[in-house]
Amino acid sequence: MKIRIVDIAKKAEVSAGTVDRFIHQRGKVSNKAAEKIQKAVKELGYEPDILARNLALKKELKIICLLPDPKETKYWERPDAGINKAIKELSSFKLAIEKIYFAPRVDAFNGACKIAIDSKADGVIYVPMFFNESGIFAEKLKTLNIPYIHINIHHSEATPLSFIGQNAFGAGKLAASLCQMALREKHEVLITYISKEQQEYSHHHARIEGFINYFENKKFVQPVIHHLNLKIDTNNRSYEKQLIGFLKEHPNTSTIYVPNSRAFRIASILQKSNITNIMLIGFDTLDENIQFLKEGVIDILIGQQSKSQGYNAVMLMFNAIFRKEKIADINYLPIDVLNCQNIDYYEGL
Repeated sequence: MKIRIVDIAKKAEVSAGTVDRFIHQRGKVSNKAAEKIQKAVKELGYEPDILARNLALKKELKIICLLPDPKETKYWERPDAGINKAIKELSSFKLAIEKIYFAPRVDAFNGACKIAIDSKADGVIYVPMFFNESGIFAEKLKTLNIPYIHINIHHSEATPLSFIGQNAFGAGKLAASLCQMALREKHEVLITYISKEQQEYSHHHARIEGFINYFENKKFVQPVIHHLNLKIDTNNRSYEKQLIGFLKEHPNTSTIYVPNSRAFRIASILQKSNITNIMLIGFDTLDENIQFLKEGVIDILIGQQSKSQGYNAVMLMFNAIFRKEKIADINYLPIDVLNCQNIDYYEGL
């Protein structure tokens, strides 16, 4: 039987107008009345008629998704695919979902933000890739009363409607716990940050901090931890020489930890140099990473079901602006441990 507003009002012992104001957030409702309505809604199993709401909309709602161009950074292929899945599932609603790609540079990010502002969106989903610029963009959206959701990177000073991504600090601690299983006395660990430019993002730092924190708070073997920043230079491939030189100087290096998605770069060097006695831990299910995982060069990948980032962000924004639902401000995705034995069964792909 279809539950009507009058049924909820009768159950809660309030007026139908009060129930209507509460459900559609059209005015003030006392805390006492709200509690009674919530209880009645739960007991009756009421759900708003979403199709009727869709028909009643006078204008099409718009969600803008800003993310790095997947053609430039392959990691974003899967979040992009997740957004496409959500677009397909929500195609019957009065809802436009538009994507704006930007190159991983400050000027490109700022340009994409301007387009998003000019589009007069009802909701914005974006990756806060550049800390200061992302904070400025967040303030502009807040001033315009446009709700926004962050994916992948948690901005510590912004207050998005929700964050969807991995707990980066926790992921770092997990990586360290896996590393610890293979450690012996006098073993050394290398944390290598490899990038096309010397760009450092907050979630990569958090993964490093979590990794180091794990060893600071344990009483077992304490390895010497080294840091090496490598910049990708396709012309002379000096980063390869830099890594090999480091390993020659530190023959006790037993583990290499790569806190971003470019573990395949390190794997390629190890494979080319026939170095087989080093445990390699990296992040994310890029095709190149998966290939080296299957070949046994990368030992462990830490996944975060990246396709879900894009999909869940769109669905949560839809629930917030269309269904008027309150959504959780933090939505952590699983921290998945992947090796060559289980990668073929990973639903995150």
